[in-house]
Amino acid sequence: MNYRAKFSFGAPALFVMAGSMFAVGTQAQDIDEFTALESPGQWEFLNEYCTECHNTIDYSGGVDFTLMSIDGVPDNADVWESAIRKLRSRMMPPAGQPKPEAARNDEFVAWLENYLDEAAGQRDNVHPITIHRLNRKEYANSIRDLFGLHIDPASLLPEDDTSEGFDNIAAALQVSPAFIDQYVSAARQIMEQSVGDKTPSLASTTYRSELPLAARAEGGGVQQGHIEGLPLGTRGGMLVEHWFPADGEYSISVANFDVSLWKYNVEFENTMIFTIDGEKIHEVTLGGPEDMAALARDQTGPQQEFDARTKDIRFTTTAGPHSIGITFLRRSFAESDDRLQPHLPGTTQDRILSFSSFEVRGPFNPTGISETPSRERIFRCYPTEVSEEAACAEEIINYFAYRAYRRPLNEADKRPLFEFYDAGYANGGFEEGIRLALTRVLASPNFLYRAELAPLDLEAGSIYEISDLDLASRLSYFLWSSLPDEELLNLAVAGELSEQSTLEAQVRRMLADPKSDSLASNFAYQWLELSALEEISPDENIFPYASIAGDLRPDFVREIELFVDSIFREDQSVLRLMDADYSYLNERLALHYGIRTVRGNRFRRVELEDSVRHGLLGKGGVLMATAYPNRTSPVLRGAWILETLMGTPPPEPPPDVENLAENELGEQVQTVRERLEQHRQNPACYACHAVMDPLGFALENFDAVGHWRERDRFTTTLVDSSGILPSGEEINGPDQLRQALLERPEMFVQTFTEKLMIYALGRGLEAEDMPLVRSIVDAAKADDYRFSSLLLNIVNSDAFRLNRAPEQVSMNQGESTASQTVGL
Repeated sequence: MNYRAKFSFGAPALFVMAGSMFAVGTQAQDIDEFTALESPGQWEFLNEYCTECHNTIDYSGGVDFTLMSIDGVPDNADVWESAIRKLRSRMMPPAGQPKPEAARNDEFVAWLENYLDEAAGQRDNVHPITIHRLNRKEYANSIRDLFGLHIDPASLLPEDDTSEGFDNIAAALQVSPAFIDQYVSAARQIMEQSVGDKTPSLASTTYRSELPLAARAEGGGVQQGHIEGLPLGTRGGMLVEHWFPADGEYSISVANFDVSLWKYNVEFENTMIFTIDGEKIHEVTLGGPEDMAALARDQTGPQQEFDARTKDIRFTTTAGPHSIGITFLRRSFAESDDRLQPHLPGTTQDRILSFSSFEVRGPFNPTGISETPSRERIFRCYPTEVSEEAACAEEIINYFAYRAYRRPLNEADKRPLFEFYDAGYANGGFEEGIRLALTRVLASPNFLYRAELAPLDLEAGSIYEISDLDLASRLSYFLWSSLPDEELLNLAVAGELSEQSTLEAQVRRMLADPKSDSLASNFAYQWLELSALEEISPDENIFPYASIAGDLRPDFVREIELFVDSIFREDQSVLRLMDADYSYLNERLALHYGIRTVRGNRFRRVELEDSVRHGLLGKGGVLMATAYPNRTSPVLRGAWILETLMGTPPPEPPPDVENLAENELGEQVQTVRERLEQHRQNPACYACHAVMDPLGFALENFDAVGHWRERDRFTTTLVDSSGILPSGEEINGPDQLRQALLERPEMFVQTFTEKLMIYALGRGLEAEDMPLVRSIVDAAKADDYRFSSLLLNIVNSDAFRLNRAPEQVSMNQGESTASQTVGL
């Protein structure tokens, strides 16, 4: 993993660690108590404890405190903010040097924070927000809210670059000519689906099971349980949503079954059923004595006949999205001789059929286009006579351009749209004109970019309050990852959104809307670095229980999304992210956690009796994302805690340091702890590992896939989860680790607030932003750090409400490019 070292001095590894969970002794006194303290008395702290290393000769970490003065503190805010983190963590002064008493350390930190905060109040720290392209998630959500169409943005648009850990950072969302081509192509495809095509060509789509072949072959994973959304009394199969381009006849064909499975899985009859929107359209029997006998005599002929039963299943349906289900009727356990108890990790259900994929083809004879959700939204009016077409077209185009551009239209906006309508109308009539005009809307920079244009009479560099329309877009893409709805947009047009009471009411309304789940699926997913799960495939030889039941990673992610969403939506204290005694589980995940009371694939809220699973530290997704495919990694887990929970990223390891040695055949097997002890003997490694490793060791009872264990798999010895923090505090296991992290909650809340602000603003934070962060955290303390308190303070901050005028940005070039590229 690459851990950012944003506030590091950029030198010895020891100097970049921070995190108040290591501090011992008294809590920091109230900042107001230090306002009147004499600065020279505080400055003496540096001479006594810091200048031994940070001087002109040693210049440790590239810092020389002997050349700095009190008056220059605000001008070197990045250095002093870094010092605050190090001192709070008790990582400075380094080992072997005299250390101040905890009370004096906290006194100096509080004075320094107060000094920086007061200085910040005398400066304008507004950073310009550059033009902001919609990322793939924002684009897909905007299409969903405009047209009621769910698209897969990964299949249409290039991958977004990330910065500061997020994919919505304006400076990273660059555009090349290739991007423009793909956005135009995406616009064409989206409008073809949304408006429909009365004469579509024959096409096919193949859907594949997410399960690995080994799991399917042994009847594992979802093939042995009920899939939510399929009829009760069924097990296994697949359920997908497919977009049908027109009314007409289509076919479904299930892929060939593996011949090698037959002798195991056709002993008993299996009834396969096919459904469209939950209604059965076909049923076929597979297996039983006759099929078993035929396959025993000759596999080739019977195999082909067997496969033909699930090929070219014809049905008719209407245009638009429909769910396709293929599943098996569940036999009784007595009939199949399968075990009667629930399936546990590492076990499978015997003698059941499964399949890997199916194909949908058609339409074979399209008969028209029925009303679809997208057409119902688009055709707000529909002309019955030619004389009504122009007025209806104007109503449709103006409405969707208004919503897509997130502002009222001017004549320059309308002109190219109606030119495209006229061109489409000439070639294919009213509907073709609408399709082409709305394609032009989606290809416009006015849709693809969020451009906050400063008032024309402002000079570059001037600070101004953003308009209500820009505020509406900032809010909606922050809370929903999508465009403003009509209520929000209409308030902005009326100039009422920026009124304090209205703004707060709208924020609370938006949080209550289901679309705010993007804060969990987008913000929290990236903050917690869950994308690491996509790169990890656990070793099935070591962890068979993590694969035989199917891929657990989607379940891990869904659990965390639902858990985080509950904290946000219920407006709990964000500290509950660390210690909440509940989670969201389905049967498969519950069994992985050793819980036997959950049945079915549906996720539901479950009270956790075992405290080791409380909060984020007990979530399987976090534990797997911070491990290797074949073993745990106290280093990765410790580094993840430092950066993600405490805002103190460790540095990259020195380039000449070897990786941790693995166990070799013929040598005595060692635990990860024993190998790390050897690794830490290297002086270049000790300083960092002394901080990271104890945190990771506390989670060692969780294996690499988040399963609880008492003994090491390779040595069979009891797992040692003890450690000593730099403060000297001893911890043992996840409960004591969690308690240590929460002893000074403001550090976790500050880290959470920093991450949320980065996501909200679409830019990285600078040292000059830290006084604002501290003020937001301090204001939320009286409200027990409730999520809404932090959120509302961010939304009401100058960072969110103000902007600095850059050089004038022109959209005309982009508009010209879009018009030429669409060129339909």
